[in-house]
Amino acid sequence: MLFFTLFFIELFILFLLSRRLTRILSQLFYHISKSQQVTITAIAILFFPGTLIHEFAHALSAGLLGVHVGTIEFMPKIDGDRVKLGSVQIAHTDPIRRFIIGAAPFFLGTTLLISLLFYFVQNQLFNNYLFVIFVGYAIFEIGNTMFSSKKDMEGAIELFIAIILIIIIFYLLGVRLPAINPNAILSQPLVQEVFQRGSVFLLVPLGIDGFIILLLKPLHKN
Repeated sequence: MLFFTLFFIELFILFLLSRRLTRILSQLFYHISKSQQVTITAIAILFFPGTLIHEFAHALSAGLLGVHVGTIEFMPKIDGDRVKLGSVQIAHTDPIRRFIIGAAPFFLGTTLLISLLFYFVQNQLFNNYLFVIFVGYAIFEIGNTMFSSKKDMEGAIELFIAIILIIIIFYLLGVRLPAINPNAILSQPLVQEVFQRGSVFLLVPLGIDGFIILLLKPLHKN
């Protein structure tokens, strides 16, 4: 349970850092090149694998839910004081499907991270340093691009309020869901090792993001 909690705390910290990282790297590339096109190209190359997964998650979830998918873009765009890494045009739909589509990159990203770690732990592949480097790179890419933007999460607050109201109504009516004991799953040795490894490997993007942000903080102020 400890490493499970730590894993998601680190994910939340990574969410906060990743927003600043793309902004400050964009400022660095522009400061060096004095070219917006060079800046966009550099950011696109650096985060392309993660952006591909992010936009694919939006498009896949929309397709599975029967929502029309329009143009998909993988090239970043400067949007005010921040960088928009990519985008997918989604037709207007109801709040529930909109929330699922908007949050799909986080769900897919988290699933990929846990599945990757599970596979490597189960097959004892962490003894090979090349595999360790690969996992570290994959976590850096996915971890820095899996979070949904404000645009992605439009309508989420209204949906959460509706869900809370439904839960309150069911509670007042005496409807109870069956009790679930998460410790039965989280106490399994393999699951514990997966989240333990995950907590360690998440230090890679956290460390890189934090180091770059601190190093380039004077540039950001200027």
